Amino acid sequence: MDESTRYQARGIYYFPGRVTCPLAGVGSRPADASNRLVLDDADTEVAIDRKAGRITVKNDRAYPAKTTVADLMFLADGIAATGERSPFSIHLKVQKTGHKYGVDLHRHLRNQRPIVRAEYEPFVVTAHDSGSATTVLDRARTEQLISTPSLALRVVKALMAMKDNLEGVAQDPAAPGYKVADLSVGFGALGLSYMMARAELASLDGGNAPLIRRGSVPDMLRDGAWELKLTALSEKWLPEVVQRDLFLYGLDEIPLLREVRDRGLKKGQTLAFRLAKTGGEIALDGRSAPLPAAHDVARAYIEFHMLGGLLAEHAESRAAR
Repeated sequence: MDESTRYQARGIYYFPGRVTCPLAGVGSRPADASNRLVLDDADTEVAIDRKAGRITVKNDRAYPAKTTVADLMFLADGIAATGERSPFSIHLKVQKTGHKYGVDLHRHLRNQRPIVRAEYEPFVVTAHDSGSATTVLDRARTEQLISTPSLALRVVKALMAMKDNLEGVAQDPAAPGYKVADLSVGFGALGLSYMMARAELASLDGGNAPLIRRGSVPDMLRDGAWELKLTALSEKWLPEVVQRDLFLYGLDEIPLLREVRDRGLKKGQTLAFRLAKTGGEIALDGRSAPLPAAHDVARAYIEFHMLGGLLAEHAESRAAR
């Protein structure tokens, strides 16, 4: 009997895995809904059979240029040689040029500690077109990605630049506006850097001080009042990324963000999520609107977005220091 769950419509779909989500308990998503499928249209059918450990992607269209037809992310627990654990994600983009399949397979890491093994849901992913089948992911390829990333991935990592804007900054955790993380990210080489975005996670309530000292990001988001803010430092590459993010995190139909959806975030513009126990809002350049399911949005951003994961890592490591 086929026990697959099938998807064939534009949307974001979370499905269960053996890994418990890093922010389990925040928002309404189940604690084990640690895998995500994104479909941009109805041209692709995806069947997920967790019992068999199999994901089947079917798409019969021919594409004139490389196109992502299914976007899959699997949350994982990385384990260092010391036994220390750190969450990360495995990102698989199933792509087509003409009728030929290809992949973009990479990791999103919160820190640079070498991983010797990992816990994750070991799916075999097979892509089909007009009766032909191609295996685009299996256990061996995933294990190689985890422990021995390709030269291309190592080069990309080497070119990334990140600045901690809180180094040497004195703050009072009991004061509203206290930042638990403040990062600028971009590209760098030969001692030069080109920053694309600034991401911040700041306290909105002096009563958050005990949460800040505890250093648990899930506790912070569930029990406190916070602002997660993104500022564009460039108009190269970033606008398209932000436009895509609006869809990925369910923000693309909010009227306040219509201009961002259509043109991206312009240099100097700031987009922020604000959340408290009673609810949340979205803010853009001083204007705000209610944000339904704000905790679910913030949780998804931190668990599945590279910048969100970096913010969580820095917030927790700052508390430890």
